[in-house]
Amino acid sequence: MPASVDPNTVYQPVIGLLYIFNLIVGTGALALPKAFQSAGWVLSIVLLFISCLVSYISATYVIECLSVANAIKAKQRREGEEDDLGDSDEAVVEGGRSSFEITQRVEFSQMASMFLSKWGLIFSYISLDVYLFGDLAIYSTTVPKSFMNLLCSHVNSSSVKSSDPCQDWMPSLMTRFMVYRLCVLGFIGICLPMVLAGITKTKYIQLATTVSRWTAFGLMIVLASMQLVTDGAAGHPPAADIHSFSSLFGAAVYAFMCHHSLPSLVTPMTSKDSIFTRLMGVYVVVALFYYTLSLTGSFAFDHVLDVYTLNFLHDEHKDMLFTVIDTFLALFPVFTLTTNYPIVAITLINNLNVLRDLLIPNNGRIEEESLLRQENSSDLDADDEPPRASPTRPRSLSAVRYEKRLNALLIPLLVLSLPTIISLLTDNVLLLASVTGSYPGVGVQFIIPCLLVMAARQQARSELNFPVPKRNQSPFQSNGWIYAIFFWAVLAIGIVTMNILVMNSTVILSAGQHAIHNRKQIAIVDAQLNAFIFIIMAAPGERYHVLAQLEHLQSKYTGCGHADTSRYEWLTNHHRDTRASLISHPDLNSFMAIVENESRARTRFNLLNRMIQPCGPPPEKSPLDD
Repeated sequence: MPASVDPNTVYQPVIGLLYIFNLIVGTGALALPKAFQSAGWVLSIVLLFISCLVSYISATYVIECLSVANAIKAKQRREGEEDDLGDSDEAVVEGGRSSFEITQRVEFSQMASMFLSKWGLIFSYISLDVYLFGDLAIYSTTVPKSFMNLLCSHVNSSSVKSSDPCQDWMPSLMTRFMVYRLCVLGFIGICLPMVLAGITKTKYIQLATTVSRWTAFGLMIVLASMQLVTDGAAGHPPAADIHSFSSLFGAAVYAFMCHHSLPSLVTPMTSKDSIFTRLMGVYVVVALFYYTLSLTGSFAFDHVLDVYTLNFLHDEHKDMLFTVIDTFLALFPVFTLTTNYPIVAITLINNLNVLRDLLIPNNGRIEEESLLRQENSSDLDADDEPPRASPTRPRSLSAVRYEKRLNALLIPLLVLSLPTIISLLTDNVLLLASVTGSYPGVGVQFIIPCLLVMAARQQARSELNFPVPKRNQSPFQSNGWIYAIFFWAVLAIGIVTMNILVMNSTVILSAGQHAIHNRKQIAIVDAQLNAFIFIIMAAPGERYHVLAQLEHLQSKYTGCGHADTSRYEWLTNHHRDTRASLISHPDLNSFMAIVENESRARTRFNLLNRMIQPCGPPPEKSPLDD
């Protein structure tokens, strides 16, 4: 066994497959029920099946690339050990099929550097880093949102608003969203020392999260099924809603993500026999698990939350058992994601360092070594030749070290601050999962594995002079599968982008139509007000009161502004019939015909008095009534 494999870390294939299952079934599963209910159950079933199939094909490509990378590593070792061998290719042929055995771990990014060009490598790192940024944003949103729902009142948890007060006894400033933001800052404050200290997950934490994950998802399926049997279907999702395709597609891609960590899970397996068949079994179990979780949730609840565990915070607890279960489910994301956050953050920091060196080649390390050699040259004898001066004056050693310390500070600050800012701006987990899965997720899960396997197969033929053995080949050898995945990725991203553009255009158009409608209503009310002032001023016995009130109303009318629409909202809610009567007689002659006597004129004046007070609540009565 090569030295790169620690004998203490190997495990049986069943354990490795269990780890892969745990890796796939993560945060994305909590957003799927909401996506199912929004997009419709038929569309969700079809799209989840396609995502599962494409994700499995891409996973087999990653494993095939891993075997080719091991063969290249084996060839390099033989070249170093057998210098006396005339033709190095003979060493590969002698190794034969055994050269492709997966015995050395080659990480996802390392395979990209082995097989892809510089620009392909940059694309891989950018896709992976943006995906990890989205991952951290989802973590730093899900955990505080879960904790906020525990701290705040969860009565009618399916219909509460973020602007509602957290607790009745708290000041009005402490809304649910404000408490959520405080929880975000607290979560980052806890994770910051763990990231800086480089804390990683131990096997005991891995075991604990595995047990809690199976327990939590099992409880959610059982409780939702019990609710369906007892109370019937509270939710009625449509068969399909194409407008929610983007959220469903992004959540589905995010829910099947595991490719960037497959090498570290597959390599320690003691046996890779039938690895593709066993991996297919994992994907089938995960798909059935997702279908059960999402379908029961989308039909059991009238309104599914984007963090599905929060739907189980009941309005009333019948006994202590339900209280314990609800609290456990609410804390489930808090525990599991808090332990994962430092690992993802540290991985992202390392990737950004590599990406920085790829985009901006830095000679700081070379300069530091050169400067150290120059410092050591002072120990040479006087007869020794001094080092030759550089054509360009190099930076001082302190400047180089200062730059390294600055990079060591700025990159972790960027890694922690950007997801935190996103979490402070929104608590919509489904939105974050959709964006993360739709764009960078497609790159990591679909495009990069296809690019890797195409380049790996070419290198196996050209450099190794030996085809990939059948037991190490992906079952999907035809290039048609690769082109089909490319087509699906482009098609899906196109639909997602079109959905986003159409939704934004609809919102802008609706806002514009609403503004035009308001301007028309303002013009009508202005005309009615002028006509009414003329009539009421001519009424005997009312001139003094009217003049006093007109001055008061004019100051409010001009001070609050014509564009304020709250008066129309209030008028629509409280005086629909009267409003309809006024709107139907906008011209002066028709309006004068309506006003027949002094009492009716006073009623109209009171109405207009209320209509033109947008800066505060409508008065209970007009001063003219005093």
